[in-house]
Amino acid sequence: MSLVFDPPVSPPLPPAAEEGSQLWEVLYKSLGHHQHTDESGDLQRACECLMAPTQRVYDRIRERPGLPKGARMLDPANCEREGLPYLAQYVGIVVTPELEEDEEHFRAEIEQPTGWRRGQPESIRLAIQRTLRSIEGEEKMVIIRPRTPEVGHHYVRVLSSQCPDEARSARVAREEVPAWEMLDFAAIDAVTFADITAKFETFGDLTATFRTFKDLAEVLPTEL
Repeated sequence: MSLVFDPPVSPPLPPAAEEGSQLWEVLYKSLGHHQHTDESGDLQRACECLMAPTQRVYDRIRERPGLPKGARMLDPANCEREGLPYLAQYVGIVVTPELEEDEEHFRAEIEQPTGWRRGQPESIRLAIQRTLRSIEGEEKMVIIRPRTPEVGHHYVRVLSSQCPDEARSARVAREEVPAWEMLDFAAIDAVTFADITAKFETFGDLTATFRTFKDLAEVLPTEL
């Protein structure tokens, strides 16, 4: 009685992109002269059967042109979306619905976890910036006034024009602030040129108040 080898039923594998991308081919070629005597193809089917269960793992860890081994599994910039929660556990990220909905934010959070510096202004700013809309020529503006009006209060403002979902940005900000501290978050209109000219008569008056452009850019309408 002849034996017939059929690979087990499994989800379809992606087609071979380059030589050696199918694990059964690696095994089959390593058999040397035996493959030349495999006229019936049973030996090839046996290799396919043996390697099919591990093909998906191999597809993630094998070398690829321009990428080191394991890049599809361990590099957040190249990992498949379904593998991001796996990477998140290594840096202590709690996977929230907001992260799962925004793949770009999810990858950025794994590369630079804001939770490692939770409660610090730079961490709060970075987390909120990832929820804002990119506008050409504009910096994603997050204005933070820590300890306002007193210790344990965080006064945070973003620009309405850059904030597509204020409720989501507020939730992300809340996650970055310790539970025992207060958060005052809102999206507001930016200071306009008309506001500045109405407040300062001359350019000298303006520069006497704001020494750098950054100081002026982060001023709130109520602080003019």
